[in-house]
Amino acid sequence: MTVQHRNARRSGLRRGLFPTTALAAGLGVWAPSAAAQGVEQVVVTAQKRQQTLQDVSASVSVLTGDTLDDAGVNRLDDIAGTMPNVLLSTASASRNSPITIRGISSEPNNPGVDPAVGVFVDGVYMSRPTTINTNLYDLERIEVIRGPQGTLYGKNTIAGAINFISRNPGDEFRVEGAVSFGTYGSRDVFGAVDVPLGEGAGLRVSGTLQQRDGLIENLVTGNDLNDVDEHGLKAALVFNPSDDLEIILRGDTSKADTANGALEVRDNGILTGSPLADADPFDRKIANDREAASNREISGISGEINWDVSGGTLTSIAAYRQFDWFNFNDNDYSPANFLSSGISEDQDEWSEELRFTSDEGGAFEYILGAFYAEQTYNTNSAATVGTDFFPLIAGSLPPALVPVFLALYTADINASILADIETQSWAAFAQGTYHLTDALRVTAGLRYSIEDKDVTHSQAVTGDPFAILAAPSTPRTLSRSDREWSPSVALAYEFSETLSAYGSYSRGFKTGGYNVFSITPADDAEYEPEFVDTFEFGVKTIGLDGALVVNASAFWLGYTDLQVNQLVLVGGVPVFQTSNAAEAESKGLEIEAAWEPVAGLDFTASYGYLDATFEDYRNATAAGDDYTGNRLPRAPRHMFGASAQLVTPVANGVDLFARADLSHRASIFFESDNAARKSDDALTLLHLRAGLEFEAGRYGIYAWGRNVTDEDYPFFIVDGAILPGQVVQDLAPPATYGVEVRAAF
Repeated sequence: MTVQHRNARRSGLRRGLFPTTALAAGLGVWAPSAAAQGVEQVVVTAQKRQQTLQDVSASVSVLTGDTLDDAGVNRLDDIAGTMPNVLLSTASASRNSPITIRGISSEPNNPGVDPAVGVFVDGVYMSRPTTINTNLYDLERIEVIRGPQGTLYGKNTIAGAINFISRNPGDEFRVEGAVSFGTYGSRDVFGAVDVPLGEGAGLRVSGTLQQRDGLIENLVTGNDLNDVDEHGLKAALVFNPSDDLEIILRGDTSKADTANGALEVRDNGILTGSPLADADPFDRKIANDREAASNREISGISGEINWDVSGGTLTSIAAYRQFDWFNFNDNDYSPANFLSSGISEDQDEWSEELRFTSDEGGAFEYILGAFYAEQTYNTNSAATVGTDFFPLIAGSLPPALVPVFLALYTADINASILADIETQSWAAFAQGTYHLTDALRVTAGLRYSIEDKDVTHSQAVTGDPFAILAAPSTPRTLSRSDREWSPSVALAYEFSETLSAYGSYSRGFKTGGYNVFSITPADDAEYEPEFVDTFEFGVKTIGLDGALVVNASAFWLGYTDLQVNQLVLVGGVPVFQTSNAAEAESKGLEIEAAWEPVAGLDFTASYGYLDATFEDYRNATAAGDDYTGNRLPRAPRHMFGASAQLVTPVANGVDLFARADLSHRASIFFESDNAARKSDDALTLLHLRAGLEFEAGRYGIYAWGRNVTDEDYPFFIVDGAILPGQVVQDLAPPATYGVEVRAAF
């Protein structure tokens, strides 16, 4: 939820479509004027047409560019846990960025598994989560839509959708920038320039550099791991050949070259008490013989055309996206040479969306559209079984065989799994709203989606005397096709200009596919689509003469054929892979509020209650375990966010700025077995930012602190890859502090 004050507080650093935005899901800001003037609804495009947030019959949170600036947000990590029932579980590795909405998580690590949350950048679908855990800069706003969005957004939005909207050029020449320095050698630089080109045309170019030293020391090499080193560049060219035609050309590129992805050992398992054990899971010191690495390059271009024709607007968004990614990790998390692995990925995607949006104001409003995407995705998973592993397992053999076994296995074994995934997607959709009366309206929509997927799979093993038995001689090609309908309907009633309510039903699906790293000659490792039916009821209110906004929603979601990652037997061998093994239910409540008691003092709050459980999850493991009744992973029962911001004059042309952001989540489980050793207690984080602003915010200097109470908490906890009983965790950054200078000319 976002609202905007009628009068701007700042004219310098605050710019864009909503320059004085207020509330945004626990991070929001009310930008005060000299006197309280009430609120003005912010316009969003969550339903692919411009609407005020109070008119959207859905549960939507918005983070505006001003909110991100005021809260000092630079990365996805900074907004994690601030929206009700939305958990952005970012991680030190650039590839691991699972997003959980209302208890349903996207799977970032299996290239054959599509995400459950659709991520869109300037209207372009980002098909892989590898591309989103990056620095955030030069954004007009972020829209988070909770619940299935299959009708307007299509496949793989079964949990919700996130829209990142970039800033467009302004009408005047303008240069702005920010520089921040902090602990652990952090260095953040941002710059942007607007260049008017006449006749309604303009160019905006922006760039960013983010660096930070590593947070974990490898005692074997003395190097620091889990650093940040990333730079990016964006450009947007807008021009209007005529009064009814707008063309926007966008391009972006970014590159990260880091030593991140290193994990702390939380439980040593069979290494407990040995010299290879990690003594302290929170000391940020590890001992690995192989060091983590993660490199990523992302780029893309798009062209958007908005043409006002008779009866509405015709929009075309054509785009090309590409990324390359590589990582490497020590998978035994010890000084021994047991196991290490790495994955490389290369993706190219073309997409086109064409839609017609009718004019507003009539009794019937509608959207008609079509979508096409073609993706080529190549991945190579390589693993090395080291020589230290063979004596470890030789002890389980009959004594007479041990010398023979050790004589055969004297060198590392290198294994590679290669997969080429070709995907083609088509869709047609329509949504219409009929105003039954001035106060009552009904909205209904339907989408038909087709997706064809081909996987070419091969594997190879070297160093093993029996390698010829472990790999097929020729690649295998597997093909599947999904065809599904995604309907939705909503009824909304406006009791007054300040009170409205809605009820909705929608059905979503996530496409099927293949576990590309689990395919064998005897098993295709295929799984089918999953489905969800959801009902939602919401209320949106404005009170106290516009000084208070409260929005609330209640929901129920029922998932069938839920895609879960489980340990199954394949040819008698236990293998982790995704399969349709569960049914789940998620129900809860979400509340967001903002209050401006006096000009210059603003409060926001958000609360989410979630009861997300497996309704049927028998035979969850190769041993036949029953997880029915367990809580879904990454689904805290309670989430709370709050912010307070004060802006007050202290001298002529000088304002004092002070802000605090608080987020809290209840305890969570990281895996479906609900094991206590893979859970985390309740967590409360506090971020602070304060400084002085000059000339109505044109210049500013600030001090900031994140996680100021220095909480030690994990991004995630998982079982070790090879050593029995081992559990590892990815630690979030400790308390960090710094200073920032901002300016606009």
